[in-house]
This record gives sequence, C-alpha cells and structure tokens, in this order.
Amino acid sequence: MINIFPEQVFFFRCHPKIQCFNACCQDLHQILTPYDIIRLKHHFQIDSSIFLKTYTRTYIGPETGLPVVVLKTKSHMDLRCIFVSEEGCLVYPDRPASCRYYPLARLVSRSRETGKISASYMLMKEAHCMGHNDQKGFLCEQTLEKWLDSQELANDDNYNDRMLEIIAVKNQAGIKDLSADQKKLFFMCCYDIDSFQDYAVNDQLFSEKLDMHCSFDGDLQWLERALAWLKNNFLKISVLNNCHV
Repeated sequence: MINIFPEQVFFFRCHPKIQCFNACCQDLHQILTPYDIIRLKHHFQIDSSIFLKTYTRTYIGPETGLPVVVLKTKSHMDLRCIFVSEEGCLVYPDRPASCRYYPLARLVSRSRETGKISASYMLMKEAHCMGHNDQKGFLCEQTLEKWLDSQELANDDNYNDRMLEIIAVKNQAGIKDLSADQKKLFFMCCYDIDSFQDYAVNDQLFSEKLDMHCSFDGDLQWLERALAWLKNNFLKISVLNNCHV
C-alpha cells in the first residue's frame, strides 16, 4: 500500500468485463459498520434483527473487547461473499463501506490531547487486481475527492468516526471487559437498531418518540440516539472511576 494525498491522481476502474471481476470478493472477512447494516436491511426491507441472523456472524474483537459483525461467506469451505454472484454484487447500490472504498483504505487516528479525529488514505495494489492497469480515459483517472464523492462515503465516515469516539471513551473509562449484558447492549445500540427502538420506547428512555420501523432517515435518527446514549453511559462510568482515584 502507498500513501495517497487529496490532489494526487491515480488510475483505477472496475467493471464486469475486467478479467479479475469478483476476485476481490473471495476469501472474505467483511466487517460491517452500523451504517452498513442500516443500508443493507433497507435493501432487503427487513428488520435489523432478521438481517443480522440471516446474513452475519458476530465475534468479540480481541483488541477492543467489543462485538464485531461480519458478513457470512458462502460456506465454511467457500469463503466468497454471501452476496456475490457470477454477474457481480447482488447488493451493489447498498454495498458495505469497505467495498466502496476499494482500492483505497481509510486509516483513522484520534489525538489524545485534543480528541480530534484525523484520517489518512492508502492505495492498495493487490496482485490479483487489474483495475489499475487501464490508464486511458476520464473514467479511469481518479483523485481522492473524486473517488470519495463517487462512492458516497460521507455518511459511512461520519458513523465510523462516531464508533471510534465511543471506543475512545470506553478506553478512557478504564473499561477492559464488558459483562455479557453490556456486550448485548452495545450490540443492540450499534447494530440491531430495530431492537433498540423497541427497547428505548418500552423502557421510556426518550420522552420524544420517533416513528418506528418506518424509513431509512428514521433509522438514522435512532442510530444517532443510540450512539449518543451509549457514549454518555461510558462517560458516566469514566466520571465515576475518576472520582474514586
């Protein structure tokens, strides 16, 4: 991988007629973000809980101790993406952020002094990928800004950065291991947005209620609430810990 800068030109184009078509969907370990799941569950017009049970598996991240959601593969032996076909991606309009970014990778860091999040970008040139070879025509000529705009990544970046803030608050609170119930709550807030809506309304967490299970924008409003509520709870633990130092 090589660093890529805002005004730097690179050449890349992927299309169905390219020789390596679908090669990047093999041997998959596709991590999903909260925003990915909302897009995909609306693609299939199903609740988030059904989407998660049908298409994903979950494990605990060894570094964060938090639940991580990944797409299932075709089988234990066939590690292709569950959504790939001979004709290409079956969910292409709502594919995950990491698919949209490819062949770029976004690296994010957070300043301990200011808390400000900064991003840098890398260009991946994998041996199997022939998308870099065609360097003729406007469609192949890319810049960082052009690529990010064309792939509609602004919302993905926003919610990914919000997750980074929550992880930072958790670490500052000195929380190393969550209980089983806390892990379930984290999973629900970040990934199972329909279950969080039910939980929030039934437990009267919010006096102002939004329409439930209604729209993409409505789900994003609930995600905003869920992430803010989760971060606030980690902050409360952080304050309590500091009071006992």
